[in-house]
Amino acid sequence: MVHPDGLAHARACLESPTVARWQAEQRFVQTREVPRGDWPDLTATFAGTVTTVLEHETVGFPSYPSEWSPAMLRAAGLLTLDLADDLLDEHRSLKDATPLNVLFIGKRPIFVDALSIEDRDPHSPIWLPYGQFIRTFVLPPIAGRHLGWSMRRTFTGGRDGLTPEELFDALGWRSRMRSGVFGAVTGPVLFSRIHRGGVFPVQPVVDARRAKFVLRRLLANLRKALDSQELAPRRSAWTAYRDPAVHAAVYHAARFELVESILRTHRPTRLLDVGANDGAFSELAAATGAEVVAIDRDQAVVDQSFRRQKPESVRVLPLVVDLADPTPATGWRNTERPSFLDRATGYFDCVLCLAVLHHLVVGDGLPLAAVVDLMATLSTDLLIAEFVPAEDPWCTRLAAGRPVPPERWSLGAFEAEAARHFTLESRHPVGEQGRVVLVLRKLATA
Repeated sequence: MVHPDGLAHARACLESPTVARWQAEQRFVQTREVPRGDWPDLTATFAGTVTTVLEHETVGFPSYPSEWSPAMLRAAGLLTLDLADDLLDEHRSLKDATPLNVLFIGKRPIFVDALSIEDRDPHSPIWLPYGQFIRTFVLPPIAGRHLGWSMRRTFTGGRDGLTPEELFDALGWRSRMRSGVFGAVTGPVLFSRIHRGGVFPVQPVVDARRAKFVLRRLLANLRKALDSQELAPRRSAWTAYRDPAVHAAVYHAARFELVESILRTHRPTRLLDVGANDGAFSELAAATGAEVVAIDRDQAVVDQSFRRQKPESVRVLPLVVDLADPTPATGWRNTERPSFLDRATGYFDCVLCLAVLHHLVVGDGLPLAAVVDLMATLSTDLLIAEFVPAEDPWCTRLAAGRPVPPERWSLGAFEAEAARHFTLESRHPVGEQGRVVLVLRKLATA
């Protein structure tokens, strides 16, 4: 629904040749103006304040910047700059530049805020959302690179990213003087302290061509700022999980063959891969026809998964999500951005949990019954779970010397809890440590 104040912005979008081209290239959400006779009943709540209603295509599973990896944030930033650049020739611009204007269909970012487009003064060299772009696209990767701050730490605390002052106070002087940091953080902070309270009006450039040249140079410099943070992906304790030195190659091969057979037999349509690591099994599920959301609590492996996908991949969406502490609802009255569980409940017909449930029960100390209840909530049909026994070396590491009673974690206890929500369709031993892959189907009454 569009308030009268936003009507001009809505029409600017719908009439834009650039937007039409971007929609054909599947980089901008399909948008249409709904005829007045087809307006939804919800408009009655806003009687007298609605000028028109826009309808957008559905864009798969929505995600937010707090769930992205650094490579995903960079992809969204480059998309935003490309759109701003293409709009210059129409004497149009973006009135805001935030990651919340972008969603992902698999690896492909798509711009979804039609009302963000507005007319611009062709003689002005000012890009109004410059500061917002710096705070939300440029500074978060700097914080990640030099301070180890995750996207979740940055964006869960606020939608507007970071300020130069926040980073300046957190960084040491050596980091403040590094390339890519001085221009985005140190310089602006020192300048603002010297000229505290000063206002520096910028006069419009008379020549429209010169104004556009200045804007294009500014956008190009912002691209360089993003590229300056594009380093080799970080490594973590889990980025080498599939290395033969960690698990025998025969185990990986046997598990891959088994899961492929299960997926080709059942062919789920929407699959949630929990603890997806680098996304190898997510890609396998996508190859069998499923739309996949691949979650892992480790940002480094999600970044690895996003980078390894082919550019045209649209069936695997990797996200940084910890089921033991999932993304909360945020925004105004906690309604702008729903929690991960709210978005996920009822969406998936299959949940894939390979060697991850023991992390929740043994590592995080969650009750087995509660974990099984969560799996039943997330899946409308299938649960494919790999059980790792308590005597497995990886499970004993998680236990950290604490005893693991059989009633808390054992195959019998797991199957008993699962029977409250699922029927056991098949059980498949895999590897030499007593690991078992179970295929469970949700009860009709669950």
